[in-house]
Amino acid sequence: MRGRTDEHKGVEGVAVVSGKGKAVWVANQANLLPVYLTTMRQRFKDEVNRLTTGGAMRQMLAGQARAAELAFPLAYLYAWHWLRHNVHENYRSQVLETFRGPRFGFLMELLLCDSAEQFVSGYVQHWREHPAKGQKQWQEFQSLLAAANGNTGQLVQDILSLWQGLGLFTQTYMVEFKNVAREERERYEGMLGPEDEERLALVDALPDELQGVTSRYEKMGIIPAMGCPQTCRHCMFTWRPPRGKNEDPNHVFDLVDQHTDSVLFTGGDLTRQLDHFYAAIRRMRHIKNFALLLNGDFADSREITHEVLGKMAQAIDSRPKTWATARVLLQISFDEFHNEVYVDKQGLLAERIPVAKIANIVEAYPCYSEQIQLALLHKQTTLNFSRDVLQKGVFARLAQELDKRGHQVQVLDVKTSPRLKRNPKSPQQPQQVLKDATFVLDKYPGSPVLLTSSTIDGYGRAALLEEWEIVKEKDLLQQILTQGPPQGESFDIDMMLWFNGWVTLFNAVHICLGELYRDGMEKIMARQRKDPLTRALYRFDRKLLDYYAEVRGDLQSKIDAATGPHHLFHALTEEADVRLHMTRRLM
Repeated sequence: MRGRTDEHKGVEGVAVVSGKGKAVWVANQANLLPVYLTTMRQRFKDEVNRLTTGGAMRQMLAGQARAAELAFPLAYLYAWHWLRHNVHENYRSQVLETFRGPRFGFLMELLLCDSAEQFVSGYVQHWREHPAKGQKQWQEFQSLLAAANGNTGQLVQDILSLWQGLGLFTQTYMVEFKNVAREERERYEGMLGPEDEERLALVDALPDELQGVTSRYEKMGIIPAMGCPQTCRHCMFTWRPPRGKNEDPNHVFDLVDQHTDSVLFTGGDLTRQLDHFYAAIRRMRHIKNFALLLNGDFADSREITHEVLGKMAQAIDSRPKTWATARVLLQISFDEFHNEVYVDKQGLLAERIPVAKIANIVEAYPCYSEQIQLALLHKQTTLNFSRDVLQKGVFARLAQELDKRGHQVQVLDVKTSPRLKRNPKSPQQPQQVLKDATFVLDKYPGSPVLLTSSTIDGYGRAALLEEWEIVKEKDLLQQILTQGPPQGESFDIDMMLWFNGWVTLFNAVHICLGELYRDGMEKIMARQRKDPLTRALYRFDRKLLDYYAEVRGDLQSKIDAATGPHHLFHALTEEADVRLHMTRRLM
């Protein structure tokens, strides 16, 4: 099945465009269509339920006359816009097919109207021509019509005017994504600007009680470059900072090697930086754990996959026996967002990161399991509140792909999160979340694969996700704001060294402690030890909220928008002048 294209392709109706702009062979469409339809039907159903039975539309209409009567038609007018915002026109009818029941089947037809005015007019006309005295929606319609003095045209205009006042769906995803990238670029442009330099000068003037002591860290990070060719809907980092003019990777490797035995290579997707990773393994003699984060897009074929994993294993094997025994932790992003089925610019279905590529990695991994530990990193959704996460969604797709190749997936164990969380579809009571699992291929029982999940912080593109799409840490946030953090919960302030010279924090890459090639590592480590803002972040110091409120008037909106404590404290420190003010107040 080939989707048609038109003059609007790539703008209206395309939820997310391809990062690489790859065309998908027409032969793949039959395999991808059921996945796409299942996903979009569930998203549509969940969004309508949120608006209707969940009461979200009535909350949006709070303060409006006859909000109760207006909530239902406005919810489906919202659905009309949602479909155009998220579902390509080639597939809307198929997405709605399963909802064509006898009671509201007429709504599914109306949702395919060409304009919002046609939808509202059709809604009004339906109830005029098909009275249903025992039906709540008909009774609400009668009340609305009476308020409009029986004038159906006036009622249509009243509904459309009210919708316009809500200010929803005013921009396409592409425009929203560009705005997110612009905001992030502006934030990074303040990195080591006048306010940051003034802040660091204040930190430098503080006494250092540990001067002369060699600092050791549980882990450190290396960012060769920040970038990824994909445009995942949940991506928290969308702008690509410039590369440095005088980058010295070996200098970075040597410094990290002196201060830790565990390093994480990250920065979006590092497929283009793999040679640096191999070189680091051959140079950093004290490192025992070399973690690397990739999105799996490199695994175009079984041959290429074996080539990449083979080079990692060869690098490990080449280390002198007098060096620390080392292993690679290969972390592959794998979830409903990275491996989403979407519609590309040509109107064809495509996988963002094809599950077949992840299968290539899982299938090849046992050959190198002595040198590599494979871990699939998963973002928590509603599926994580049961074993559905292992039986539906992207994991089920992976198991099916491996089954085609003659492999059976065997789950060895599962572990729940030590902290209860709320299912966004039924948030009344906290529930257990399936956080980790271990599985093997039946032919390779000695090569376990890890599956570990985490929540998504709601900044970057993730701020645009639907309310029910991700698991939030609101209860933990409330506990920290009222009582302080529970034992063992902290903001990660270990250092990330960028090839371009920046040295930032793990949980806050916008907080820069200096320029490595200019300031030197000793001064930067002293700053990390002395910096009152860094220490306050580490312990989720609630005084930061007071200090933020002294210079900004939107503290409560920041708290309301935060998906968890890490997101909130990240958001409070994003602006350089606020960081300077907080540092002064903490001193």
